Amino acid sequence: MISLADYLRELQDISTETNQADWYADLQAGVESGRAWLDSLNAEQWTQARAILADLIRTEELKAWYGEPDGDSLFQGTSVSSLTVGAELTDPLVLNGIEDLEEAIVREYIARHHQVEPQVKAAILEDTSAWRSEGVFYGVVLGSKMLSQAFDLTMDEDHAVFRVGDVMVDPHEITSYPAEIRREYFLRSRERIQCFTGLDDLTQTELETSLVLADISKPRIERYHRRLMLAPIRCNEIAAVLSRRLTRRIAEASGGTIRPRSLMVTIYDTDTPYTYHQVTGYYGRPLSPVLPGLTVLGTSGTCNAFRWLYAYRTSLVAQKMMKSSLYSETARRFVPFVFFGVLVERDAEILLDLNRLSILRYRGNVSPYMEFCYLANRIREYLNATQPAPFPGEVELRCR
Repeated sequence: MISLADYLRELQDISTETNQADWYADLQAGVESGRAWLDSLNAEQWTQARAILADLIRTEELKAWYGEPDGDSLFQGTSVSSLTVGAELTDPLVLNGIEDLEEAIVREYIARHHQVEPQVKAAILEDTSAWRSEGVFYGVVLGSKMLSQAFDLTMDEDHAVFRVGDVMVDPHEITSYPAEIRREYFLRSRERIQCFTGLDDLTQTELETSLVLADISKPRIERYHRRLMLAPIRCNEIAAVLSRRLTRRIAEASGGTIRPRSLMVTIYDTDTPYTYHQVTGYYGRPLSPVLPGLTVLGTSGTCNAFRWLYAYRTSLVAQKMMKSSLYSETARRFVPFVFFGVLVERDAEILLDLNRLSILRYRGNVSPYMEFCYLANRIREYLNATQPAPFPGEVELRCR
């Protein structure tokens, strides 16, 4: 089994790649520019900017609401969620390593591509043969615990709760303990948890986020009996490596008939993000807004190739389709991941950047601070491009 540490070594020298270096320069400039603009706003302007962001978030939630397929319907949603197809199985995936997960995604991608390609072809007037040869799906969204299984990110339940001094520490309540208790718990937990071996620079924040998002409810697979399933860390990095490998393997497994330029991979957790934001230091910070409902942990691609709020929308749609592990068990309907495509080729070129969906976004997990500051530039552009309507004269103009 490839460990998480070994898997991420594929990115060891990535910053020297030209595309990656160019993106990092763009990202740094974008975050700094957005932060400077936000800092320059007065109270009224700040309220306006946050209201616009709230509207954008709400729009994604509504698009996710009607983007879930209704039975066997295709093209239920719009734009980046117009083609949404889940990999529906009658038994849970049993993963003995990340290679098994990659193989399953590649197998299902190719099968679902061939399943819906005739309908995509029939639905569009223009010739889409070249576009379809790149794959009708631009990306895949999966829940975090699929990666927990693939990397065996588990520990004995009894090892998670233990006494530090006079305090019995439960990791799900980690934010309620004093700083010195949390630090000691981290140092001792690092010795007890073997699945992060090789990550010598593992931080306290990373371990705490993995523990607060850990699941007791999990697939009905014997090996997880009395095991706590930890959440993955460094999800942007996992997504970038997984994207690169899937892009290559889909082309190989299809005999070259499907050749994605790159592939979006998004990873989310079903838990609401509030405790997670407390652990990461984002909670209550005006420049780090919360996307409620679930936690977007990581995504591949630049912020322009696949926007932060698109990752939120597609994660919401995927969760509505996957439902809970207990539902899946009783209904014998397992959806380990969901594929997304667009209906119109022009949407793929305007809303996405199909050449840059495999680029490492940045290290670690998704940062709401960096994403919001980068997005702020777009909000500023929207405002600058809007010619204010002449309200005083509008009534007279229209009532004639």
